Amino acid sequence: MSVGKIISVILKGLPNTLSLLVLSFILAVVLGIFLTWVHLRHHRLWRGIAEAFVNIVRGTPPLLMLLLSYYGLPVLLKLVGINIDHWTRLTFGVLGLGIGWSAYLEEAFRSAYLSVDPGQIEAARSVGMDDVSTMRQIILPQAGMLALPNIENLVIGLVKATSLVYVLGLYDMYNQASNLAQQNEGEFQLEIFCVLALMYWAIVLILEAIFRWIRKRFAAIIE
Repeated sequence: MSVGKIISVILKGLPNTLSLLVLSFILAVVLGIFLTWVHLRHHRLWRGIAEAFVNIVRGTPPLLMLLLSYYGLPVLLKLVGINIDHWTRLTFGVLGLGIGWSAYLEEAFRSAYLSVDPGQIEAARSVGMDDVSTMRQIILPQAGMLALPNIENLVIGLVKATSLVYVLGLYDMYNQASNLAQQNEGEFQLEIFCVLALMYWAIVLILEAIFRWIRKRFAAIIE
């Protein structure tokens, strides 16, 4: 089997892989920011709930999180009269990965925010800056720069975790490669999975280039 044939088959799953990556990351960022905000509040109850959620999610394997999303969430919502059986496998994949990665992003966001010298807030207020301007112009650029290395590592981990959606029957790149290997009774299995590994590596290289560009932008803003 030619390399071109292998690539053409695997590429059929690329749209689902990229959709999972982008949508689950967006969901994780939104949830992560919300959890960070709740965690930093002085309300003991909500802070405790956020901490419990983060600890439980961080302690749950991504594969199990996907299975809970696909099999458990519909049953849970039916108890309150909500039927989501019509949702697509992609939606459940995004939910499982997004919820799972939100806990890790919350840790990255919160640690970066707390690493910024709080004295800068007082200094900004002393020169007449309001809280919104202080957050936008001083705190967030520095916190973002500090959080970027962790976020980059988490995104790269998310790329690899998208392959776990095979348990949902979603045809991503890994599932396409696995099916191709089975169809050929394992004869070209080594070649197929080597090509798959190189394609995942290519995605990671592109993401690393994007994060290098983002770091330069943040550095220019801070300077």
